[in-house]
Amino acid sequence: MNGVAPGTLLVARYRLDEQLASDLSDVTAWSAHDQILDRPVRVSLVSGAHVAEALDSARRAALVVDPRLTRVLDVGSEDDVAYVVTERYTGITLSEVVAGGIVDPQQARAIVGEAAAALEVARRRGVHHLALRPDAIRVDGSRVLVTGLGLDAGVAGHDQHDADRTSRADAVGLVALLYYAMTARWPGPSLDVPWIAQDAIHPLPAQRAGDDVLPLSAVRPDVPAELDALCTATFSGARGTAGEWTAAAPGDGPASPADVVAAVEPWGEVSVVAALPAFVQPAAAGVSRQSVRSAFDGATSAPPGTPPPAPPVRRPTTGRIHRVGAVPGSAGPAAYTGATQAVPPPAAYTGATQAVPPPAVPPPTPVAAPGGHAVPPPPTGYDAGTAPLAYATGEPTPAEAPQAWSEPAPRRRGPRRFNATPIVLLLVLGLVVWGVVWAVNTAFDGFGPALQAGEEQTGEEPGEPSAGEGGEGTDAGQEAPPVTEVRPVIASGQALDPEGDAGGNNDGEHPELAPLAYDQQPDTTWISRRYNAANFAGLRTGIGFAVTLEEKAPVSTVVLDTAVTGGNVEIRATSPDAPTDGEVLASGPLAPGVEFSFDQPVEAESIVLWFTELPQNPSGEYRAEINEILVS
Repeated sequence: MNGVAPGTLLVARYRLDEQLASDLSDVTAWSAHDQILDRPVRVSLVSGAHVAEALDSARRAALVVDPRLTRVLDVGSEDDVAYVVTERYTGITLSEVVAGGIVDPQQARAIVGEAAAALEVARRRGVHHLALRPDAIRVDGSRVLVTGLGLDAGVAGHDQHDADRTSRADAVGLVALLYYAMTARWPGPSLDVPWIAQDAIHPLPAQRAGDDVLPLSAVRPDVPAELDALCTATFSGARGTAGEWTAAAPGDGPASPADVVAAVEPWGEVSVVAALPAFVQPAAAGVSRQSVRSAFDGATSAPPGTPPPAPPVRRPTTGRIHRVGAVPGSAGPAAYTGATQAVPPPAAYTGATQAVPPPAVPPPTPVAAPGGHAVPPPPTGYDAGTAPLAYATGEPTPAEAPQAWSEPAPRRRGPRRFNATPIVLLLVLGLVVWGVVWAVNTAFDGFGPALQAGEEQTGEEPGEPSAGEGGEGTDAGQEAPPVTEVRPVIASGQALDPEGDAGGNNDGEHPELAPLAYDQQPDTTWISRRYNAANFAGLRTGIGFAVTLEEKAPVSTVVLDTAVTGGNVEIRATSPDAPTDGEVLASGPLAPGVEFSFDQPVEAESIVLWFTELPQNPSGEYRAEINEILVS
């Protein structure tokens, strides 16, 4: 854009550093620094025909918070320059991952599962991506990051008002990413569109068998049957424009990111490097420390994984190693002046290092090395590059050694100075002794008997005025310490399914997700198992969720942050071992931010939420969902 260059300060806050790569034709990306919050950010400058849609979509995406989604930090415009500020991207794109080798089926399952779970969080907030492609997915170690939420859809000009079509579009894009990760072929809608830059990487389209995409199992024989069935159901009869791709899901095809999550779960930890073929995996990088001494050793002395040292630089005609300055211990005046010793003409050499002829004047006595031995010159037949040089690390060089011809320092003459050191030491010793005595007396002061003989114990401290003398029975100017109020704090939580536990074949109501209901992160959710009806399809009479407090405390209010509406939940002050015991303190249907208040505060060590009827989520599933539990 005109007028934008490195160093430009945008809205008196974001200083642009350098331009970054972007696969969007109407977006110019910059790395920048937030001058107010002192943090690195990414600034996307938007132009083209859909600026208003892009800014509006980015503003709605700023309301979605999930660690797997790039967070939108700021949206606005200045002097006709529209901008969207996000977190700086990390990791490598899925295109770069596949360029190093097609991904293992289990790793592809994990990558797409994480992306689908993140987009399901956004879908529940009414935000959809609508522009999924390999460059929109990044992998950073074990973390999967979905970029461009809101911004990419606005730049592409996609309509986001039809909830069914937008959910179906993201579901198709996720399955297309799954197929691409395992085959390096793109089976989804064509990416040859105007809103993607011409110089961006365009993956090869998937092969077809008639009107359908070639089955995944025909390309990858090792693919699990459920992933093959998911791709077949998604791409059956789908081709042509993006509008045809986003039509209602045929048969068992996924209609939302939640369906993709259900189809690929469970998945393990993301580790793309471990899933690549052996010939593209990076070599183990060890820590290599190389000293000046080891630089002249043979290649066999280097630890595994360390690149070999550069070969010594040799003279063009003699093969002699270049030397910088004087070698410690060399004979001759150069050892004291730092100048390089002159060498005879090249014709005098036979390939080995020749001893330097003595100078015309007798040299001074050689300076001994720190170990007490003079450093000898290289022996005859010295092979440069194999025999190490003796360097005295951290010791004075010969140039810094005392000169042999210097005279001894003259003795000091005149009267001796007064030495005050003994007097100062005596004063310091006296102060130390006095400090020790004072500390001992202070430490043991007040350890006398509490009740002396002949005295009555009154419950008042000695010297403290009584209630009749001092007024209120306390020291003047002091007040009684306030009573500490005990507040309810959640220490742990657990999902309850006593009837399933009694049957002996129970997998539990997702007990591994229980900490998500009280982790103070509203974007994480505990969910129960899915049932076919609100009454648990006759399999249960109820399920529960119990929270245990750090200590017994009065509880008067329970707030449930959830994204579902309906059903019925009972609040009971009872233990997890007996979830249906105790009085029902409050009950009612679930709703976002619903609050249950008691008539009187109840002293409790644990609170049980007992679901007697399940709500139905927007996907038509009957299950309990809790984003966060708050007690007060």
